[in-house]
Parts: sequence; structure tokens; C-alpha cells
Amino acid sequence: MSEYSYSDFVFSLDKEQFSDLKKAVETRIDKQRYGVTSFEEAAVLYERKPVCPKCGSVVCHEDGQTPAGHKRYRCDDCDSSYTLLSDSIFNSAKLSFHKLMGYIGLMSFNVPLEMCCEVLDISANTAELWRKKIFETVNGYQEHLKLYGTVWIDETYMNDYSILHDQFSKRKRGLSKDKICIVTAIDSYKNMVAIISGHGKPSSKRIKDALKSHITQGCHIIHDGDSSHNALIKETGSTSEVYKSDTKDPEYIKHMALINNMHGWLKRYLWRFIGMDVVNLQSYLNWFIYLQRCKRDNELWPKTSRILRHLVLTHARFTRKY
Repeated sequence: MSEYSYSDFVFSLDKEQFSDLKKAVETRIDKQRYGVTSFEEAAVLYERKPVCPKCGSVVCHEDGQTPAGHKRYRCDDCDSSYTLLSDSIFNSAKLSFHKLMGYIGLMSFNVPLEMCCEVLDISANTAELWRKKIFETVNGYQEHLKLYGTVWIDETYMNDYSILHDQFSKRKRGLSKDKICIVTAIDSYKNMVAIISGHGKPSSKRIKDALKSHITQGCHIIHDGDSSHNALIKETGSTSEVYKSDTKDPEYIKHMALINNMHGWLKRYLWRFIGMDVVNLQSYLNWFIYLQRCKRDNELWPKTSRILRHLVLTHARFTRKY
């Protein structure tokens, strides 16, 4: 069939026929691109185990199918009925697999919500809901991350626009209580953490609380010499290397480049979401760290496939709050 006959054929279809053709084409694209055409297929491919969403038991037996044709399981402990994806963010998903994979792809490039709505023809409420659903799968993601060998630590700050000011007052300069402190660390393998640590300049306790569980014993910590770092260095049995913060000092620029670059990447990421609710800031940081890890290992495991696997294997649910 020639190009022109394909065109004639497509334009000859009525609205319902064209919709069916479009779905068939999208399904074929999904199969070629991801190897699956639904999240249930992806869950089977990645060997997700059915978990009871009510009691958390993994002891179950197959119990027919749902009216929609999904395999149903029944919990041997509490007798609840559920599907393979009941305890996931894809439970009762109304968007198609093709559209959701497009959304996930846009999120992997940190595209603003307005563009997601424009490209995918979805509402702002739907776009915001799915961002929160996906964020739910990385909440707690940083808790298990460990840094090894040589580790750089520092802090970066962003304005807390949720703090109300008198219309005639000016925003305070410097490291005031108006600024949210984000404690950061990165090792020579480019493993990273970014943890919110209150407002203003952090104390030794805040630094220790943020990083102690992430830094393995006996690391070599490179930092700017702030006294708040000393307790962490002592507690982790680490050695210390100091470069005082001075942008005119070539030694500081050279030896602190990795952590300063991380701050640059992080701020460029956050600037895309000006106006975000600061209550969600840690979720944005978790997603940033997760994506950096995906990009680091992209040659070993393509980013989109890794994200898809992560999403279908994570036991997390998000309920819209009205």
C-alpha cells in the first residue's frame, strides 16, 4: 500500500474507527519500545509478587479474574481479594499505558506540569496527581543510600516562599531563617544524598542527623571547614580535608568542584518548579537523587526501562486528599 493510499485510508475512517486505529498503533509502539503493552504485563515481566493491600501478606492463591480481565488473587490470611497491581500507584489507573509512559518520560526530563498537560492532552489535576503518585514511589528512597571512600559534604539553600512577610518588609539577606537548608553529599562514585535540614545555618546535630546514616565508617571527607561538620566526621571515624570557601581560590574551586557542580545541577532542577509547595520539597529532592542514579547507570540499564521497573515493583499507593 502506497503512502497516499495509507493517507486516504486513514482519512476515510470515522471517529470511532480512527480512535481504534490510533490505539492499535500506540500499542504496537509500546511493544516495540518497552516490550510490554500494559503495567500488568510489566509487573509479570519484572516478577512483581502479589501483596495483600489490606494486611501485607504475600500468602495467597489465584481466584479467577476481575470483570476487566485482570488476574485476581485472594489472601490466605485475611481473605481480601486483589490484583497484582492493587498495592501500587497503578491501581485503578484511568490513563492508558501509552499516555502514562509518555508522562513518565516527561517526568524523567523534569518537564513542568503545564508542558505535560499540553503534550499529553491531560488536565492539570491529572498531571499533578500522577506527579504525586510517582513521588510516592521514591519517598524514603534516600534512606538506604550509602556513600563510600572520598565524600564531599556541604549545604545549599533556597528561599522558603511559604513564610509570609509584611508587604513593606524586605526578604532577609544571607543565611537567614527564611532559607531552607539542604544538606548535600556526594562520593567519588557519584552517589548522592540531599536532605532538608531545617532553616538557616545548620548546627552540628542537624548535620549529623542528616548524614550520619549515609556515610560509611572511615571515609575521607572533603568540606569547607565549617565547625558544624566536625561532629559528623568524628562520629563516622572519617579523616578530614578542608578547603575554605573562596571562589577566588583556585584550590577551593578545584577540590570542591564536584559538590559545587551538584549544587548547580540541583538548583537548575528546582528552578523549573518555582511555586512548588515547600511541603513537597523533600519529594522533589528524592526524585532528583533517584534520576541522577538512573542517569549514572544509563549505559548498563536504559533510564526509561529502569524507571518502569522501579514503578511497578514499588509497593506504594497515593490517595488524593480532598
